[in-house]
Amino acid sequence: MLVKALKLTMSNSIFLALNGALVVVFACFLYGTEISFKLVLAAFLATFSVYCLNMVTDKKEDVINRSETAQKKIRYCIVASAAAMFVSMAIGISISFSALLILAVPLLIGCAYSIQITKSIPRLKEVVGVKSVVVAFSWALTGTFLPITLQSIPAYKEVLVFSYLFAQILVNTIICDALDIRGDRFSGITTIPIALGIKNTKKLLLIINGTLVIWVLCCLLTGVFMNLIPTLVFGVVYEYGIIWYFLKRDRPRLHAELMVDGEWLPLVVLMRVFLR
Repeated sequence: MLVKALKLTMSNSIFLALNGALVVVFACFLYGTEISFKLVLAAFLATFSVYCLNMVTDKKEDVINRSETAQKKIRYCIVASAAAMFVSMAIGISISFSALLILAVPLLIGCAYSIQITKSIPRLKEVVGVKSVVVAFSWALTGTFLPITLQSIPAYKEVLVFSYLFAQILVNTIICDALDIRGDRFSGITTIPIALGIKNTKKLLLIINGTLVIWVLCCLLTGVFMNLIPTLVFGVVYEYGIIWYFLKRDRPRLHAELMVDGEWLPLVVLMRVFLR
């Protein structure tokens, strides 16, 4: 029963949207700012909108990669995506124009990522390497800059938060691409794991995650985010764990959804514990 409930949640983008909202909460904890329900809800809806749209445009590869998602009705996904996008934009404009822009950028990128406007211009996801970078950039942008629409934060903290989020999400995205190799090859999309192979992809992920070891050392030397260092270190170690687990051999897709996409729940919970 629990497994069925989890699969249902993941098949309609709700789980991804929850994690998109948790990224904003994560950044708020790092900044030490108040958590705004409106911002968190706007991030949830923006993420939900993008991934519902992605379900419509990725039907071909999802038949192989995510058979439960591919069964969703296109009309439902389009209506849900449009409604979520409208409400997210409305919330953004009610907060500030800068919040609206921050929410709009991932939605615009999501459209360029998923939709082929003309035959001469490929979708972003069809450009080697761009797919993973675009996804990581969109999530990191929302998480980093939405909280500062309500409170001013030093620029160096914004840079640190963005770089941490970007590296974490980039690793997660490439891991998911490694699991989606069969479907992506079938649809003619060349991702990083397809271009480099699993062995070299693993090396790349270890290097990317290694930059976060340097990131943590910089925080220790400068005294930034000191009360949350244990959680941030956990995040780095966790990434090493999922790199080893998912790039070693074939793993069930449900494990990836829970452990890779769901990373932000344990991180936020740990942050809350250390902030008491």
